[in-house]
Amino acid sequence: MGQQNYLSALKHMDIVIGNSSSGLIEAPSFRIATINIGERQRGRLKASSVIDCEPTYLSIKNAIDKAFSNEFKLICKKTLNPYGNQNSSEKIINVIKKTNLQGILEKTFYNIDFKI
Repeated sequence: MGQQNYLSALKHMDIVIGNSSSGLIEAPSFRIATINIGERQRGRLKASSVIDCEPTYLSIKNAIDKAFSNEFKLICKKTLNPYGNQNSSEKIINVIKKTNLQGILEKTFYNIDFKI
């Protein structure tokens, strides 16, 4: 599908369902619900628009019902993506400009004699 087509498609989705990191990283920027199935993304930072569920019919059904509820739609509208939002490149450039990079490229090498 490619990145541009995928991100364009996200604009038209109501929810994202699966176990992909895209549901945690890209989808929150579009303020749509993500149903994260299973343990694959366990331990990762997640937005308020992410619903974790077990890989069972009932758990997935309950997560879908929750995602389409009016209360959760309001949560999604207020979601901030914990992986960043606009102006990330500018923020990175400003930090680099303010950082003293003298000596940052110096490496120390150690010779190790191996006897065979």
